Amino acid sequence: MFPTIDFNDEELSPPKDITLGKVFLFDYKARKNVLKDGKPVEANYEQAISQWITKILITEQGKYEVYKDLEFGLSINQFIGRKDIPVSVMTSEIKRQMEEQLTRHPEVESISNFNLSRQDNKAIICFNVQTKQGLIEGIEREVRYSG
Repeated sequence: MFPTIDFNDEELSPPKDITLGKVFLFDYKARKNVLKDGKPVEANYEQAISQWITKILITEQGKYEVYKDLEFGLSINQFIGRKDIPVSVMTSEIKRQMEEQLTRHPEVESISNFNLSRQDNKAIICFNVQTKQGLIEGIEREVRYSG
């Protein structure tokens, strides 16, 4: 009495060969795109992942309208000037946020060897990233959290 419909599961599942697409290098210190002969320089796999990580670390969650509904970035500003929160709690929370944010990328599987140290008005964050193509070791980023 009722018609039967055959669904092909492959048509409903996301493609298996998701690529990063073209990612162009950006110099965060100079705040401009990297150009060679007037053309943007394309990033390799490791550079593209590293650049995405930097963008996560320097973006305060909820600050920019463009990321309004994406929950993109970290919430580090909540710790500024808080002497009532132990450093170990801050470190643990920042690590949790980083793991949550970084593993949203389709190529990032996990982070390891996380270490955070504070120096004046910045945090020095060191860690390794396990991607689908291998381990990226010794990532170190300086994150300014005031001023």
